[in-house]
Amino acid sequence: MDMRQLRSFVQIVELGSITAAAERLQVAQPALSRQVQALEEELGVTLLRRHGRGIIPTEEGRTLADRARQILSDVDAMVDDVLARDHRLRGTVTLGLPPTVAEVLATPLVAESLRAYPDVKLRIVAGFSGHVQDWLLRGTIDIGVTYQGAKVPLVRTHPLLLERLFLIEPPGAPSKPITLPEALSRSLILPSPNHGLRKLVDDAARQALISPKVILDIDILPTLLAFVERGTGSTILPLVSVFQRVNEGRLVARPIESPVLDRTLVLWTPLNRPSSRLTGPFTTMLGDTVYRLVTSGEWPGTKL
Repeated sequence: MDMRQLRSFVQIVELGSITAAAERLQVAQPALSRQVQALEEELGVTLLRRHGRGIIPTEEGRTLADRARQILSDVDAMVDDVLARDHRLRGTVTLGLPPTVAEVLATPLVAESLRAYPDVKLRIVAGFSGHVQDWLLRGTIDIGVTYQGAKVPLVRTHPLLLERLFLIEPPGAPSKPITLPEALSRSLILPSPNHGLRKLVDDAARQALISPKVILDIDILPTLLAFVERGTGSTILPLVSVFQRVNEGRLVARPIESPVLDRTLVLWTPLNRPSSRLTGPFTTMLGDTVYRLVTSGEWPGTKL
């Protein structure tokens, strides 16, 4: 087993096709097939299963791909560290963000990265908080940002901001604050129960001894907001998710109080592997960018 085989295998799994991986790597398809066969013979397991539209990894194949990504990332970081004799930062850093956070944070963060570290490639991936935590533990990403939930071992956490949640209603609704019991009595359109925001709402309802009236479970934000705009129901979201629609008069955002409903955004870095030279500067840059967005009002409904 060598680095070339691992890189090839990761490409095959990510693209779901040996043919597509061969084109990207500019390697003959039979050569890639032989590499996979050699890995399977060496490990004594089946790594890929073929189907009509390509391949899917077996459980063993997924494990190998996950570990290979971490190994390849560590090797790349090692090379960057060794070659950085002029102390300029080079290489790739991967950041995981929740979708709603990516909407407000990704663009200014990339712009600042291009200005401050032109030789570094910032890669941003979006996923729910549970996915981001899993990617961090697997070594798929270098830095993660999620909403605070259950404690996760082998990671270091640092709170970034407190984000207030609002009741989002159709046009024509009053904009005055609303109590939490009143908000939970509305016909609600919320993310599915495994979503972090839904868990927060459900926990608040249990503490208030209220059974929320959830009429639709929708995890796709534009679809969820479209139903609210049509008057099908209301939802509970941070203000940044709907700021433009509220300014355009397409939705109404009502602060929830008595009690206030909020959540903490947390920065995560791994403890189960060495940090690259890029992790420190980029976590600092991320924190500075969050500070600027909050204090300037570009990230509404939040406080540091």
